Amino acid sequence: MIYQPVNQSQLISNVDRLVRDILFGTINLQQIKSQLNEFYHSFMISLDSDSKYSKPIQSFIESTNAIIAGDYPCNVFWDDEKTMQFIKVLSSYDIAIKKDYSAWRYQGNKNSERLENNIRTLISNYSRLLFVRVDLKYIQENSRHITIRDFDFHMKKLRDFIHNGDTCFTHLLGYAWSLEQGEDNGGFHCHMLLIFDGSKHYKDSYLADQVGQKWREITEGVGYCFIVNTKEYKETLARYGKLGIGMIHRNNLQEVENAVEAALYLTRPDKRDGSYQRLKVALPNMNTFGQSMIQ
Repeated sequence: MIYQPVNQSQLISNVDRLVRDILFGTINLQQIKSQLNEFYHSFMISLDSDSKYSKPIQSFIESTNAIIAGDYPCNVFWDDEKTMQFIKVLSSYDIAIKKDYSAWRYQGNKNSERLENNIRTLISNYSRLLFVRVDLKYIQENSRHITIRDFDFHMKKLRDFIHNGDTCFTHLLGYAWSLEQGEDNGGFHCHMLLIFDGSKHYKDSYLADQVGQKWREITEGVGYCFIVNTKEYKETLARYGKLGIGMIHRNNLQEVENAVEAALYLTRPDKRDGSYQRLKVALPNMNTFGQSMIQ
């Protein structure tokens, strides 16, 4: 892992939000100027030419370059005049950004359809399935050093373990994962669903903990795992008739529908807390969502 002098993922998230705030009219001139002077220099020197950035990020880079021309980022001060020029240039990207957002939502819907079909097929083939949900993250004080390259490397290693069927991944019938980036702290994370043969496994919280230990091993101790399959959380879901993780029985229609609903959380563009968790930087040919039925 290469330690970065700046919190690259946080900067990317801040710039992405700034662009959206400008285009949606939720920020004034003085706030824009202040954020440009706060983010611009550090962001520009941390850019990775091999990475792919979200449409808002691309628009920010092209718009600021149009204003600054050949000047070095460290020499730039954003006054009222430059800031107003930037806003004017950025506004020309409004339609392209909205189209990109619509395409992202459309792909999310297509992912939902495929995932639901695959899950229902598994349910029709097995009388009992064990649904395990984990969120794979990084410890807060270490997350500022994690780059998209680190995240991609860690996820590839994890998927290798999954496909090899070793240790906690034995009797795994299918899984799905979604890569995201926090809006507030810019932290990279993965929502993951693992579906096991319910006739071979029944301790879902134990399996989730084992997956968490594997994640910590892969990340050399800087990662942590949020386990959804805790006794307390499942009891809360059950009280509201929403329990869709743990052991799911094919002949219990309510459990089946709850399981499908819980699984589709991975594919939803907008999370329940209203935050914008889309991955804002990626490597070439890097998928942000994937699923595999490996029965």
